[in-house]
Amino acid sequence: MKKRILSLCVWRGILALLLTSAAVSAAPDSTMIHLNNYSYFYGRQYYVLRSGRTQMFIQADKVDLGSAFTYLLFDAENSHQSARKDSACNYDPRSGFETSALEVKMGGYPFVALGQNTMTRWIYEDGIPKVEAVWWAGGIEVTEKIFALAGANAFERTVTLSGKQIIGRESIELRLGIPEGKIERSNNEITYSSEKGRVSIVADVPPSRVSFASNYLQVSDTISPHETQTFRTFIVTQIPTGGENDFAKRVNQFANGKVSFQRTRHRWAELSSIDSRDSVIQNLYDNVRFTLPGYVSNVGIMDAGVFEYGGQWIRDASNTAEGLIRIGDFDLARSLLGYMLDKMINDNGTTMISSSYVNPEDEEFDQMGELWDALRDYYYWTGDSSLLVDNSSKLIAMTNRPLMPVFLDSTGMVHNKREYWERFLTDGYELAYQVYIIRGLRDAIELAPVIRAEKYVSRWRSAEKKMLHAMLDNPKFKLVHGGAFIKRRSMTGQIVDTVRYRGYVVDAPAVTESLQRLMPDASMALPIILGIVKPNSFLAKKTLEDLQPLWDMRWSFGGYDRYNTSSQPDQPGPWLIATTLILRAEQDAGMYRLSRRTLDWLYHVQGGHTGAFFEEIPINRHQEFTAGILPWPAAEVASFVIKDWLGIRFSNGRMIIKPNLYPGSKGVDADIRYRNSRIRLSLEGSGKVNRAVVNGVVAKLGEDGSVELPIDFRGGTVRIFMK
Repeated sequence: MKKRILSLCVWRGILALLLTSAAVSAAPDSTMIHLNNYSYFYGRQYYVLRSGRTQMFIQADKVDLGSAFTYLLFDAENSHQSARKDSACNYDPRSGFETSALEVKMGGYPFVALGQNTMTRWIYEDGIPKVEAVWWAGGIEVTEKIFALAGANAFERTVTLSGKQIIGRESIELRLGIPEGKIERSNNEITYSSEKGRVSIVADVPPSRVSFASNYLQVSDTISPHETQTFRTFIVTQIPTGGENDFAKRVNQFANGKVSFQRTRHRWAELSSIDSRDSVIQNLYDNVRFTLPGYVSNVGIMDAGVFEYGGQWIRDASNTAEGLIRIGDFDLARSLLGYMLDKMINDNGTTMISSSYVNPEDEEFDQMGELWDALRDYYYWTGDSSLLVDNSSKLIAMTNRPLMPVFLDSTGMVHNKREYWERFLTDGYELAYQVYIIRGLRDAIELAPVIRAEKYVSRWRSAEKKMLHAMLDNPKFKLVHGGAFIKRRSMTGQIVDTVRYRGYVVDAPAVTESLQRLMPDASMALPIILGIVKPNSFLAKKTLEDLQPLWDMRWSFGGYDRYNTSSQPDQPGPWLIATTLILRAEQDAGMYRLSRRTLDWLYHVQGGHTGAFFEEIPINRHQEFTAGILPWPAAEVASFVIKDWLGIRFSNGRMIIKPNLYPGSKGVDADIRYRNSRIRLSLEGSGKVNRAVVNGVVAKLGEDGSVELPIDFRGGTVRIFMK
């Protein structure tokens, strides 16, 4: 997992050279393409859309490296393809993906969006989320809006021009391009074909106003001062290449204006939503609910690290499935879970890591618990037991696997050489693995009747209790020290903290520093999130205090590293997965000042305004910009909002709501998808629950102040009044 980053000074120098040196001819173009191919760059953000099998990643830049608003197209069912930008279906080796940018030509000059003068955001318009970009072409304000048409393998791109600052009537020309290569032109559309697929640009205007120049479709018109004109265009795809006649028929439908948005509106209306006066939570939840469905194909394939890995992990996919459930996208969650059960677990219960199976000593034991937790959530939220029933033998094998003697020893805990963040250490007991196995065993016991595994319950319950006791209380091997959780112990019982091993790149701390420390480690927050310990306990709060040095460890702009930066073998910096995990634990523990700081940082960090979070924000000079965008952090934000903030959980099949709003909150309304119905949830005030009314009937409150919904609750209105 090699990552490199160019320093601020270096890229400023490169840009200065590009902009001021008249002697450079071909070099600037190649340099700009090279910098555009980096997944991470200062100010760069992405929007993720998907229509059918076609995945679109919109790149929005704040630095002038060419056009600031461009897109790449990928096959959503080929996770390996999205590992690199130059594998995109619309990538041109000579110009990168620059041809995807809109040009507005006026006075013979083609204007494009410039980073310093382009504003982008998600908008929700006509019941559909759209990506909006606003920029200027001379005295004309340009507004682009792009959205995915559900299931159509097509995207609408509207262009609105407003003559706000022009003095007289001007002739204009819109130019929309495709890569150079095999090109066909007809009436008001232009099509590019390659072995990866077909891409057609269609303009919904009379053919008389359309012309072509090489690989560009051009629409001519005029505009007067203060006049506004809107042009509707479509990006129609066939990925991978299939029947040419079928594609031509689809293109003709768009060219003839035979487009319906009913399916798209229905798809988004199904999902959950919130209405909160807390703009940070409101915008973050909207951003991730617009983004998450774009990562996962209809058949459940997902790249765990776009522009970085091109592979799949059970852990990433499981946590993403939980996020999908909590935005109300049950169908896509089912596809993702079904794909894992079918393709990513073998018959002996081994789970897949980076699209492959590894040696037993290198397995990641957390994956069993993560998948079980996602399946449990899916079952309770949807009422659909078919995934559990149809895959019962695999689930039983997966649950029993970490209990084999090769992994589980007389302490009652499992051990191996691969730690939670995938570094290789000497054999030892890892906190995260015990925690997730305990969680998984509890879920398996709870759902044993569904998978017809009652005969295993006694063994699972015994193993769970023994592991929990060892983790908390074993005199020699417990994973608690000084009143807080620790990360790891060796096979002799020593706390594993100071280590020495090689890093991957020249300026990684594990290369440049003679000694490294493992702790604190963000995985120490997992027992709090997963309910293994009470979140308001001394142990939980002391652990969170011990995690605070990870904030701003070697930088000054916020965020948590995943572990002590000195032991980073690749890219130091704030990691988004680590930060979202600690955020959830801080909120559960009622440490609102800390969780608010973390939440605000997540919203303002690069990627927060789009919901497409980077794996980390890199801080070292000589590491490439391969910090990819990951679905997992966005899923954790969705889980934070629904589970940790609104407080919606399940206990033995019963929905429990214990709101955990920030002190002083004015309340929130939510429209939550549940089973085949909806929950209209209204929270008034903040603090402890005073009274609750469920479908017009006063509800029972639990001893901890939670609202226990009736066991036969299937939807309706829930009003909760707080002190």
